[in-house]
Amino acid sequence: MIAFKRISLALGWILLAGCATWKPSGEQPPPIRAGIQTPPMSSDSVAIETIIMRLTPEQTMRLEELWRLADEQILAPEQRILLDSNGVRVGKLSIVPPVLETWIREIGERQSQDTMEQTGLAADVKTMSYHLRCRANSIKEISLRDLTNDRVTLFYNQDGFKGKQLERPRFFFKLNASPASHSAAKIMLSPEIEHGELRSKVVVREAALRNISEREFMNFPELDIQSKLQLGEILVLGPTSDRKGIGAEFFHSLTHDNKSQPVLVLLRVSQTGTDSTFAPVAQQ
Repeated sequence: MIAFKRISLALGWILLAGCATWKPSGEQPPPIRAGIQTPPMSSDSVAIETIIMRLTPEQTMRLEELWRLADEQILAPEQRILLDSNGVRVGKLSIVPPVLETWIREIGERQSQDTMEQTGLAADVKTMSYHLRCRANSIKEISLRDLTNDRVTLFYNQDGFKGKQLERPRFFFKLNASPASHSAAKIMLSPEIEHGELRSKVVVREAALRNISEREFMNFPELDIQSKLQLGEILVLGPTSDRKGIGAEFFHSLTHDNKSQPVLVLLRVSQTGTDSTFAPVAQQ
């Protein structure tokens, strides 16, 4: 319970105009009762708090400290080797370690003081947080980089070493989350890339032929990340120490002054539908 309270305090993110802000410490004013209440979660739903975090050079020097505290054995050895060959590292935290609390505070201060950060012009990856309510069989997107004017040559390992040139790529994860048991959730993250020009095609939807326009998609099924998280646990995704594979593009950002910064993605299970179902009813 103490560990869970620490997590709630450190990762109690508030969304404001798409930017990440942070709850200050100390006594908080009572919440304003909204006129329209948020409906309770259904039994097949999971609430995921997500943060995308760019690290400064000083923070990057302590990145290995964070990985030493994370449990990287949550994935099978073969999967870890394949992800490593593609520049991706994954681990799980059961509490918020001091190094992460420090980074959250520093990033909050940076966002409140830096106009470039506030306008989203500091880099091609924007530090931000948001809350996702996921349901079984539904897909959410976690978008990392959208290089609307760039061409990227991607090298990766999937059924052998491959390469592909991408026009105006957008790098993102598809997220599927569903309750696994009481106070636990199954998480699946699938890396994908959208690229190229819009193309028209005819598809069958709602028993009718429809003409839609979409770009080409590139997925990596062998690199899908699956894990089970207990309430309050945090999944950490980031780059390997050497820049390579899809991790070179998913987990590295280029700043406005052409400096590269590593990127972390954190996902925390904040609530499951089973918690809502079995929670005691508050007395009026």
